[in-house]
Amino acid sequence: MADHPTEARSFTLTRILAASRHAVFTAWTDPEHLAWFYNPDMPMPASPVEVDLRVGGTWKQQMVVNQDRSYPTGGTYLEIVPDERLVFRWGAAGGWPELDGGNELTAPIVTVQLADVGTETELALTVRFPGHLGIEEVQQLIHGGTREGWDMTLDRVKESTAITTRRAGRMAGPQVYVFFPGTAREALNFYADVFGGELSLYTYEDFGRSDGAPNAIAHGVLSGLVALAGSDAAEGQTTVRLEGIMLSLLGTAEPAVLHEWFDKLSVDGSVIDPLSPKPWGASDGQVVDRHGLHWLVGYEPAA
Repeated sequence: MADHPTEARSFTLTRILAASRHAVFTAWTDPEHLAWFYNPDMPMPASPVEVDLRVGGTWKQQMVVNQDRSYPTGGTYLEIVPDERLVFRWGAAGGWPELDGGNELTAPIVTVQLADVGTETELALTVRFPGHLGIEEVQQLIHGGTREGWDMTLDRVKESTAITTRRAGRMAGPQVYVFFPGTAREALNFYADVFGGELSLYTYEDFGRSDGAPNAIAHGVLSGLVALAGSDAAEGQTTVRLEGIMLSLLGTAEPAVLHEWFDKLSVDGSVIDPLSPKPWGASDGQVVDRHGLHWLVGYEPAA
């Protein structure tokens, strides 16, 4: 049998996602955030997503093609490098591709590779078919729907709740960009401690910029339920000063969480109005934190 180049037995698709590598990796490996993989034109399957994230463990979820056809799919993990690389044998026992009945070593291998592209993430997905298949059969599989199917599936990764700032139907937190007076590292770490989430920091040196100190923050992003971004002000930029504006966190989380946020924002800050029940029935409060941001925090009474 003639040898064929590797690319004849595989294909690679790429996407650039406005998210951290951690968020994208979570979208692929946390069952809570894997709903993006389902066919959006079909009803949500009743069976839960199953993930056993270890080499030799499996990922399994039900795919609904139409009213008459559904099957499990997923994979068996072969390599796991958190936030960087995921390799799995694509398929499921009793599903498609079939991983039972001696097919475990002949199913396609899928590699998900993540790389930083500035503040975004490049996702490269490669599907490689085994050598026992004839090249004509491989090409028929690739061009007969496999590549197109993965292409459409990858378009949905950005909708994963691991990447979006919405959780459980709640309102997303404010998304603002703040110029700090040389305190961006401290400030953004402070907000990460208050709100949680994934924090990425890049220095002026990282970006090859000379309009700020090499170790100063040229770009920082907090991704999560509350999304914030900022940097140390470059030469000629005015630093933050909020007047006539508040950052609203009304209904962004459960009441207990909002009270916790309010208390943390108040440390070394200035409480304008305590978070408490108001005459109109809701509970809210205002605080200016230690870095000068003015927050409105509150929630409606329980139904």
